[in-house]
Amino acid sequence: MISQTSEYALRAALYLAARTENTPASAVEISTAIRVPVGYLQKVLRMLARDGILTAQRGSGGGFALAKVPTAISVLDVLNASDTQIQRIERCPLGIEGHTRLCALHRMLDTEMARTESTFASTSLSDLLDGEGGVRPLCDPSGKLPLTLAIDVPSEVEKRVDTENR
Repeated sequence: MISQTSEYALRAALYLAARTENTPASAVEISTAIRVPVGYLQKVLRMLARDGILTAQRGSGGGFALAKVPTAISVLDVLNASDTQIQRIERCPLGIEGHTRLCALHRMLDTEMARTESTFASTSLSDLLDGEGGVRPLCDPSGKLPLTLAIDVPSEVEKRVDTENR
């Protein structure tokens, strides 16, 4: 449903929304933070800038920043800017001539697509930053992706591994 390009666009927009600095972020900074190849990300960032989601500033100290406050940018805005459209079902996808209305299956699918579109339209970047339980997507409290992973190992496994390594 959501292309890789749109996933990258959402990650970049969320990263910029979470930043506390008032200066533009370089494509390299964003790329490093959200773990997206910089060459491809530059294309995505230009798409977002072209559609008014981001501003782009060239030269020394240049980079990308949100064009509006995070509360004014919806998930649907970012998806549309990155060429992901929610496909609604307007007529029989099988092309059956006698089907002038949607059958029950296609009507139900279209209803769910409409609900998805509505949810994306009513969810702002700010909403995603203020997730349930204080969990922020993609970023730790400083706005960076966590670079380490901690795994709790049950104590009996630790004892067995320690005994085997002696």
